[in-house]
Amino acid sequence: MKKCVGNIELPGRRLDYYVYGSHKSGYGIEIKETCTEIAEQIVSCNLEKAVYLAQKLQHGSVFPANLSEIVEDFQYETNLD
Repeated sequence: MKKCVGNIELPGRRLDYYVYGSHKSGYGIEIKETCTEIAEQIVSCNLEKAVYLAQKLQHGSVFPANLSEIVEDFQYETNLD
């Protein structure tokens, strides 16, 4: 499964945000910047958490280079709950 959760148009750039995976393998987020830079990482076995984080990244205009740090923080925070 791969689902686009949104995109952002910036001057000379476009960011696309996707959630992909399955319950068995876990769900990940992919951020694609104007067909040149792509980052992807498994986030959770819970689809709702992956979609929530992908939408949060879209609203914050997060670039592919920052995905791994943000996912690491997200996983740490959700393990505290």
